[in-house]
Amino acid sequence: MAGRKRAANESGSPTRAAKAAKTDNGDTTTKARGRGGKRGSKSAIAPSAFKAKALPLHINITHTPPAITTDETAPAASADPGFIGSIALVPSDFSTGSYGWKGNKRVTVELQNTESGEKETVQVMISINATVVGSKGAKETDEDGEKADGEDRR
Repeated sequence: MAGRKRAANESGSPTRAAKAAKTDNGDTTTKARGRGGKRGSKSAIAPSAFKAKALPLHINITHTPPAITTDETAPAASADPGFIGSIALVPSDFSTGSYGWKGNKRVTVELQNTESGEKETVQVMISINATVVGSKGAKETDEDGEKADGEDRR
């Protein structure tokens, strides 16, 4: 049996549902128009002000989940049996133009072998970048609200 093409439908375009509902003036609804996800709020602080005001962040790495305790007199290393190490994140500018904190540290992690019960150690390099949301588009301004090149800020 030889193949035959079907005749074209005379009614024009097929009647399938549109991906986005259209209004009377031809625009799509706001739900269909919003692409690109949520935008973060604009950062109100200039990169130089961030570098001057930001303090280092300190992070403790541990095997054990955090517990709610009221006694915080003991240091983390002696109180936590699963303590691995701590990292200090310093304020910095990233090559992307944004700013935030960054830090890295090499630590030794013990792995428990479930079959033989022996412990094995591995070296792990931990790198953390904490970027301030909206910092990539932040402009350099001085204290009077003017741009660094002298134009008024609007």
